[in-house]
Amino acid sequence: MAALALAYWLITPASQAQTLRQSQLSWPAFEQYQARGQMLHFPASSRAQGQLLIWPELNQTHLWLPVAHYWQQRNWEVRLLLPDTAQQVFDPSSEHPSPAQQAWLTLQLVRLAELTATDIDKDAEINGDSDSDKTTTRPVVMLAQGSAALWYQQWVDTEQLIAPHALILFDALPQPMAQQKMLAVSLARSPYPVLDIYRRPDSPLAWHNQQRRQQQLSRREKTGYAQQRFNGIENLNKQIAGWLVRLGWLPLPPNAPHYLKEQHHESGISRPRNPATIGPPATP
Repeated sequence: MAALALAYWLITPASQAQTLRQSQLSWPAFEQYQARGQMLHFPASSRAQGQLLIWPELNQTHLWLPVAHYWQQRNWEVRLLLPDTAQQVFDPSSEHPSPAQQAWLTLQLVRLAELTATDIDKDAEINGDSDSDKTTTRPVVMLAQGSAALWYQQWVDTEQLIAPHALILFDALPQPMAQQKMLAVSLARSPYPVLDIYRRPDSPLAWHNQQRRQQQLSRREKTGYAQQRFNGIENLNKQIAGWLVRLGWLPLPPNAPHYLKEQHHESGISRPRNPATIGPPATP
């Protein structure tokens, strides 16, 4: 019972927020409530067809449980990182982060490294798959919600994390102008496809973020960017699946027209051989 109570306290945002207020964001506070491996793992039943990594917004973990189950049933490995209060408290655009923020960044990178550590290559070796099979049939897709998006992109940009095969953003809507521009620039120079999903794309905050992203996308001639509107969890899974089909990473339905099957086959061949190992371009 004591272990269960501790686990509940570790993932309770109210408890985290209270700890942060009481300690004024001191390192001992983070050391107390930040448990390593704080994630939910949904392994594939057999050889994984891909890996979906999810970093939710605070108080939004429940939204992604049915998504995790959906992709697990389709033989994808899913890893769901439990969010923490600090991702909203600290400023990713800060040029002079406090010691507390530096400590959190160090610990969070460890957590992200655990999240992104994949068993797909090891599984492929056991099954005797070739190198091309690893890259063309088993994509690693990152889904970042809200405040998680800018933190994640910042670490990929600085090559502290390996770039995914593809990125999905969900309501990634920073409010400060500096953060909006930072995320827009990062997305525009990313070498992987990006799916940008909004609950309310017509809201003022979404409009401002979209304008900044479109400016940067046009300036850098970014390809592989798509924007969609959220229409419920059931449709969200279909939206993601449809996008992955267009990228050539999921098979078309058996009754799909023949010309679509040919396009799907071509898209699968034309992808980079190993996009996960391609680092982002250097900052200009």
